[in-house]
Amino acid sequence: MPIAGLTGGSARKGGLLLISPANHNQSSTPVRRTFYYGWVIVAASVVIMTMQAGILYSFGVFFKHLIAEFGWSRAGTSGAYSLFMISSGVFAIVMGWLVDRYGPARVMVFSSFLAGLGLVLTSRVTELWQLYLTYGIIVGIGVSASFITVIATTARWFTRHRGLALGIVSSGVGLGTLVLVPTAERLIAAFGWSTTYFIIGVATWALMVPASLFLRRYPGEKQRLTYGENGSAAPVTAGNKKTTGLAALESGMTARTALRHRQLWMLITIYFLFNFCLQIVMVHLVIYAIDIGTPSFIAATFISIIGIGSMVGRLLMGTASDRIGSPNALLICCTILMLTMVWLIFSQELWMFYVFAIVFGFAYGGEVPQMPVLIGRFFGLRSVAALVGMVVFGATFGGAIGAWMAGKIFDVTLSYQLAFIIAAVASFLAVVMTLKLKQARLPSQVKVLPTSGYR
Repeated sequence: MPIAGLTGGSARKGGLLLISPANHNQSSTPVRRTFYYGWVIVAASVVIMTMQAGILYSFGVFFKHLIAEFGWSRAGTSGAYSLFMISSGVFAIVMGWLVDRYGPARVMVFSSFLAGLGLVLTSRVTELWQLYLTYGIIVGIGVSASFITVIATTARWFTRHRGLALGIVSSGVGLGTLVLVPTAERLIAAFGWSTTYFIIGVATWALMVPASLFLRRYPGEKQRLTYGENGSAAPVTAGNKKTTGLAALESGMTARTALRHRQLWMLITIYFLFNFCLQIVMVHLVIYAIDIGTPSFIAATFISIIGIGSMVGRLLMGTASDRIGSPNALLICCTILMLTMVWLIFSQELWMFYVFAIVFGFAYGGEVPQMPVLIGRFFGLRSVAALVGMVVFGATFGGAIGAWMAGKIFDVTLSYQLAFIIAAVASFLAVVMTLKLKQARLPSQVKVLPTSGYR
């Protein structure tokens, strides 16, 4: 159709509806845009996820230094990390609601500042209760918004190839694990754990706060539709706020309604079990390898290898979910997780740890992009941030139990073998639950966007 035949100041090219921001309430000359702001959202989100992962997974490196200096038990020290997981999980629900209500930028600026403050205060701890307060609660609350904010925001900005965009964003976790965890190890060797926590806290302010300012709730704030959306671009009015057609397209359930559907509880259970296994590994793998004779500087590289596998898994499985569907992609990741946890039970040689790290990292990375896509599939995008927050809460609660349980088992038995066996059983249950999720029907009362063909 000729451009002159279009109304509302919009034109369509290659599946992308282009909207003139000037005078958008009336017919105007179409504007050809060669750059899509959604990729700025992706870039800012990668920075945020990179720092969040560095804060989260560097604890395994600090773990042995805190024990060595203060003589705390492994259960007691890992308990601070468990409290961190619980705090971030509980407040992820609150942050998700705030993101849906007030937008991502305000929420992320506040939470990023709080995370940096908690890390700076952690650098000054001398008692275990202080670690629980500064890292377990303040940092936990500070990072609680990161994942749900960037994942929900990216999901809103992309339709076609949504899995790819989410895979790129979540690869920031792998990047943070790959780069910041070994960096923390080197900084500790050079300056000590206290100064290192202070440096990471300042870096959080310097990187996460500016990146947060680039976030926008949905394309309406930049007068564009989601990348690849084929709907009308005509602005709509909601109260005193004007939005584009995307806001109207955000159909779906409220969080309260979704809680009445078993699909949400199945997702929460799957991610609970997955993160239960994940945090056992991320907190205790390094010190376990050291216990059986691996040099500490080599053991620290296992987390970096997991980071590499995680980046590959997020990109490949994020893209694959566009083709094979997120339920199948999640099933593949849970199956690989189960195999790697069985492998870890028998791992003693260095090469076995490296094989475990890369394959485990792939499974861990690949499951992350599936969460928001599955939520969009079953419940729509209306309350996507709040619903992601609920699933994240289940995941962090599982991780908190796993991290503490493994430390307690070691304190009692002087071995991690029982913890690894329990994790293998949990991963098997995750496979079973994912098979049940594949068979679950879509709720009939909500109109949702498709799960494949995203851009």
